[in-house]
Amino acid sequence: MLSIIPLLASVPSSVIGGTPVMPGEWPDAVAVLSRTTACTGTLITPDVVLTAGHCIDDDPVIALVGSVDFGRPGGEPIRIRASLAYPDWEHTYDVGLVVLEHPASAPPRAIAAPCTARAELIEDALVHLVGFGLTTRSGTGDNTRLHEARIPVVDATCSDDRACNPRVSPGGEFTAGGDGPDACFGDSGGPVYLDTPAGPALIGVVSRGEALTDRPCGNGGVYVRADKVVSWIQRMTGETVARTRCTGASDQDDPGASPRPVREADTADGGCDAGGGAGGTLVIALGVITAAGLYRRRASVDRSAR
Repeated sequence: MLSIIPLLASVPSSVIGGTPVMPGEWPDAVAVLSRTTACTGTLITPDVVLTAGHCIDDDPVIALVGSVDFGRPGGEPIRIRASLAYPDWEHTYDVGLVVLEHPASAPPRAIAAPCTARAELIEDALVHLVGFGLTTRSGTGDNTRLHEARIPVVDATCSDDRACNPRVSPGGEFTAGGDGPDACFGDSGGPVYLDTPAGPALIGVVSRGEALTDRPCGNGGVYVRADKVVSWIQRMTGETVARTRCTGASDQDDPGASPRPVREADTADGGCDAGGGAGGTLVIALGVITAAGLYRRRASVDRSAR
């Protein structure tokens, strides 16, 4: 049996420039919880969640699927069987995978195909940002609610900001938001959706704030292109990820890494054991989880992981 002890925290009324998500609106947006910290992720196959690479560092143990408030009862808590960060994620793609012990009941989200991204991920395009992060520009307070906001794409190739990773630039990341709607601490790994004729598709993964900002949140952020890491995801999991359909030119997909299935991941190689043997009870006291815990990253150019 899997138990979660909720903390009825004081929850701000809205995300930075956004609103609370209604039940069932984004069922693939997942709370990725460790024993002390919280991130966000996206269900991309029935038993695989895509999140941020820096979220893997704290050994996540539970994915809460189908919840709009991880501080209250509800949703589908599923133990995490294994996890893996993208190789050298600090300098390449800040993404990671968690494999669930059993498939979730929520439908997984399709990832935008490269040709969709090339055609639609352009300056000033509006995308959907969804996450369990904090809701103040100062990056303080408490929040366990899922929020969403519409934010504009600023730099579709992530070429202009010092927070962009040179090794995957141009085109491996993009920047969006700022001067209003933005991600904040705890949104790490969360989805950015792009509207397509077939419905919203996953285009980005929340990574970090832009460089040298004067406040923790509200000045815009850097997002990893989800379509760039599909080849790596499929090699590591052995599963096929749903894509959007489109025609025309596309960017080159990610070069990937030496294949090693995430299902075989162990602690030494960036994976984690969820602990608690078969039939045991795993209890997470959300009162000790802070949504800010997985936000702060490398400070070489004052970059803030979210």
